[in-house]
Amino acid sequence: MVFYESFILIFTFLLLNVPIFISLYRYVFRDLNPLIKVAASASYWLLAFSIDELAPFIGVLILLYKVHGKTEDKIQLRDINIWTIRYPDILPIAGTTLVFKIVINQVNRLYVNVLSNYFEMEAKPQEIIGEFTAGGMYHKILLFILVVVLAPFVEEYIFRYYLYDSLLLPRMPSATAAIISTALFTLLHFNISGIPTFFGLGLYCTFVYEKKGFYGAVITHMVSNLVTAIFLI
Repeated sequence: MVFYESFILIFTFLLLNVPIFISLYRYVFRDLNPLIKVAASASYWLLAFSIDELAPFIGVLILLYKVHGKTEDKIQLRDINIWTIRYPDILPIAGTTLVFKIVINQVNRLYVNVLSNYFEMEAKPQEIIGEFTAGGMYHKILLFILVVVLAPFVEEYIFRYYLYDSLLLPRMPSATAAIISTALFTLLHFNISGIPTFFGLGLYCTFVYEKKGFYGAVITHMVSNLVTAIFLI
């Protein structure tokens, strides 16, 4: 059990940080003075080991500001620039996400009932949900920022842009790339009772990413997490 928990911790840590660091090194660190390059790399990993998701979040902000959006990526031919968002699209994205959230919650509820009634499995909530409900107000505020702001930016960059778009899509059909990246997204949030929610959200964010770009997927992820956070509060 200890080995399994340690494996999950290491896996999630690497999955959250390695893609961001590779992108930073490729686009930002590589042309720096060697000493500055070493110092920047060491600073990233020191921060990553110290505070969960803060290092990759800062890394994503740097990449968005200094690299992406300056010139349109030509990884996958689309009718849109994935690094821009039209303001009139924001409310429709949020509204359709609310509808999706209602539907996927009902699907997940049926799934949990099946686990409980037919397989006699105890449906435990995700660990962060327990932390959120048990923590004090200050802890709730920090977790709210983590879940609603930091996580969507970091996870959409990793799973929709880096894994799905940049790594997998040039090498396989889009449906296969979407399923693989979504499966890894689900594994990151590993919780048996929440598999339909996470897998459904991953696929839906991929769909929005294709239609509305990176920021559309981020808004979708934010709204979904915000609804969950509001219910917990």
